[in-house]
Amino acid sequence: MTVIETPRLLLRELTDADHEALYEMYQDPRMNRFIGGPPPPRDEYWRKVRETWPAYYALHGFGLWATVRKEDGRLLGRCGLLSQEVDGERHVEVGYALGAEFWGRGYATEAARASRDHAFRTLDVPHVISLILPDNTASIRVAEKNGMTFWKTGVFKTFLPRVYRITRAEWERVVQPDRD
Repeated sequence: MTVIETPRLLLRELTDADHEALYEMYQDPRMNRFIGGPPPPRDEYWRKVRETWPAYYALHGFGLWATVRKEDGRLLGRCGLLSQEVDGERHVEVGYALGAEFWGRGYATEAARASRDHAFRTLDVPHVISLILPDNTASIRVAEKNGMTFWKTGVFKTFLPRVYRITRAEWERVVQPDRD
């Protein structure tokens, strides 16, 4: 089921085939260094996928989505919305991770922007964030292209990511020209 459509992409709920392809993408150190390291062994990964994602979608009404190129149906990675606890408070995060072979083509920005817009159009949130490790300059650029600015360094699990944020008022100023 497609959740979001952009000019070049479809964002939809993840399938078993998507999870298998993502598992392979997560093996790439260029990618996994920014998402907490390589995945666990395959059987543990699948157990976690099956326990987590159906319940997550049901609880929140959103989650990470398969990011698929419309032109050829190719899975590029995943992007979407996550409920994250940072510094003891809940926030909606725009999260994204694409396979390294798809970097530098604007796909992450397009998917992140669509996810941001979806959050503000469907959720009653004052802002959305992106959590980015300090040395992930490409993701910082995506967040900035998404209208986000550096808010603070936060505590998230065992990490100290940079927290980028866009408020609803800032988003309304960004998307207003699109309505004319």
